[in-house]
Amino acid sequence: MDKIKILVLSAVLIFSIVGVPLTCLSQGQAIPNPAEFRIDIDIYNDEKKPPVNIKTIFTDGKYIELNDEGHRVTIVDPGIGNITILDTLQRSRVSFEMTALENQLNNVLQKMTEEERRKFSSNREPTLDGDLIVLGNDRMVYKFRPMTPNNPNIAISYGDFANWSVRINALFLEAAPILRMELNQLLIDQRQLPLELRRVKVTPPSNSMPQGKTEEIVARMFLNEKLSQEDKSRVASVLKSMNEYTKTTDKEFFLR
Repeated sequence: MDKIKILVLSAVLIFSIVGVPLTCLSQGQAIPNPAEFRIDIDIYNDEKKPPVNIKTIFTDGKYIELNDEGHRVTIVDPGIGNITILDTLQRSRVSFEMTALENQLNNVLQKMTEEERRKFSSNREPTLDGDLIVLGNDRMVYKFRPMTPNNPNIAISYGDFANWSVRINALFLEAAPILRMELNQLLIDQRQLPLELRRVKVTPPSNSMPQGKTEEIVARMFLNEKLSQEDKSRVASVLKSMNEYTKTTDKEFFLR
């Protein structure tokens, strides 16, 4: 990775520090000429153990994430401005308007103090660690190996999907979104995907934990630029389930 190119990327980090609300690239609007592809991600909490596999299918302008182990399916549809999450075990569903979801998160971000923003934002320019790019602060760091797909719309669509996933996690799973959204925007601007992504969380030493603690989660991505017949059949089944599952509230859905 060209060091000059990395330094250029740091310009996109400013918006989260000066207090401008974070927004995704499409802001709930369909991306022109969306590509059809699938991304498989293996997630390791411990690289000595088998990973959790999550597949995301991008088709007809929709992003459909399949988390079979977690019994969840997430359907992001920028064309109609809606996100639906299915619980395949309980056969229930919950839906959100993307504009309302974005406004809700922006309200939370605007109420954060400057100190809180610094805590959850990058505080340095991206650097290199071998062939990994490093972005973060003293408490949390993302290390990633980028790849450039043949079709730039693949990177745009994936980055947009990643931003909407962050919004859901931030509001309902209480995950701080700023640093990951900086990473997403960085990749969107460069039309790249994170072929490997490592999130390192550092807990500083304290009376209860004198040695501190370091936790690392590793995700490895595999890009399939053509959908299989199995992919298309799965999409058809998911879209059918959206109408068959019982609608519930977000509080009921996320408490299960």
